[in-house]
Formats: sequence, structure tokens, C-alpha cells
Amino acid sequence: MLKIRSYLRKLFKKEEDVPLIDRLEDLIESDPEASNKINTDDTSELALVSNVLGLKDLAAEDIMVPRADIIAAKIDTTLDGFIEIFSKNSFSQIPIYQDTLDNVIGIVRVRDFLPYIKNHKSFNIKSLLKEVIYVAPSIRLLELLVEIRASVNHMVLVVDEFGGIDGLVTLNDVVSEIVGEIQQNQSIFPQIITKQDGSLVADAKTLISECEDLLNIELLKPLIKKDGKEPDIETLGGLTMLLAGRMPTRGESLIHPSGVEFDIIEADPRRVKRVLIRKQSKAPWVGAE
Repeated sequence: MLKIRSYLRKLFKKEEDVPLIDRLEDLIESDPEASNKINTDDTSELALVSNVLGLKDLAAEDIMVPRADIIAAKIDTTLDGFIEIFSKNSFSQIPIYQDTLDNVIGIVRVRDFLPYIKNHKSFNIKSLLKEVIYVAPSIRLLELLVEIRASVNHMVLVVDEFGGIDGLVTLNDVVSEIVGEIQQNQSIFPQIITKQDGSLVADAKTLISECEDLLNIELLKPLIKKDGKEPDIETLGGLTMLLAGRMPTRGESLIHPSGVEFDIIEADPRRVKRVLIRKQSKAPWVGAE
């Protein structure tokens, strides 16, 4: 019990200008005893951690980047090819495969390419490959956290029963999920922030009913289907998906029939995270003052 209290006390210790997500990741990476505090033989202590973070029922398959969205490279990719991949995607590392994605032979980090920028001739991708760690889709999140920390790359690949690649999980994915749960359950940060220009920045998990009350607008009724059924969604993220007809992407703008504009300011291939809500100059908010 004291170990857990000490661990959580370090996590929530107030540090100016340091986001909670960064503190958690730094703690996991820098504290040599962190994994022992999580991966304990005391099952009641492990259950306590799971309950505190609200993650006891989450598994790798719930947070992984799906196979279709994995950015990877073939073993015969040139140095210029790797530079292009990393420049187009904000990743610090990617899997390397031979022939097909089901045959991943290693992980490479962008920082390992730096010595070769001015000396292409000495480039040898095989010398940069790091070990790959595989996990089952059913592995629980806290166990997965220990596995990822054990990896030099802080990345694991999720495989199915036949050994095929199902998805990918990084330390950042786990940390984001943990912090997301803490934010939702303990309201560490406000879900909606009003900016000086009157626009709103909202967490995608914000309930639509809360947005309707705040804006004095009905957001669901204008979207009722021809059969008279109201859309089966509850959150702002679900509303943006309904408006787009698919998973929206970062930077995309969506217009609601009422004239409200939803700008996607943070998203990944699996979900919308934050949305900017504002009125269109040509179509003011209904009921807004």
C-alpha cells in the first residue's frame, strides 16, 4: 500500500509547466522501481492500481493502432525513403519488415539516422534494427505497460493466434489512455475551455447534452434520420464522426446544420480527441447571444 501511495504521490506532485502526461511518462522511464511497483506478486496491490486508474478491463486490443494504420517500411528502403517517411509522420520510430508486415524484423528510431545524413554511403539499415516485442491482444493494460517499458523502443506489436500483425502499441498510447482515464474520472483539466474570441475548445468525450446546454442549441434533432430515430451517439466525438460520415482527421472542419463549425484540432486514426467549436460568419449560432 505504501509503495502505491508513494508512486501516485510522485505522479501528482505539482510541477509548473510540466503536463501530467509528460510527468507520467518520465516517471515510468526514469524510476527503476516503477515496473516492480506495478508488476507485483501481490495481486491485491495490482488490483488496487487497476481500480485507481480505472483500467482493469482494458486490453492491448482496446488501444492499439490497427494494422491498417501502421506506418512501417521495407528492409530495402533507402535512406532518402526513410527520411521522407519520418518527415511526413510525427513518429520517433517505425517497424521494419521483410516481404510483408507479418514478418517484422526490427524497429528503427529516427535519431539513429542522424549520423548518416551527410554520409549516405555508410548507411546500413540492418545495423540500426532494434529488438521487437510481441504481445497478445488480450494482455491487460498494466501488464502491457511493463512489457513496453522493458522494450528499448517503448513499442510492442500485437499479434493474432496465427502470428499475424494485428496492431501496434507505444508507451505514449498507454500513457495517453491512463491520463485520459484520470482526466475523465477526476476532472484534472476542464473539458470545455472558452477562448477570448468566444470559440470553445472541448474534449471529444464531452457529452452532447452539455454542449447543447452551453450553446443553447439542439445538436441532435437536426440530424434525426428519415425513420424518425435520433442518432445513437452521446459525445462530441461521436457527433463529429456522424457529421463526417467517417473518422474525421486533424485539421478538418465540419459544419452542423445549425451553422456551428467543428474544427478537429487533435485526433489519431482511432479517435477524435479535441474539437474547436465556433460560429460561422455566414451562419450565426441558433440561440446564441
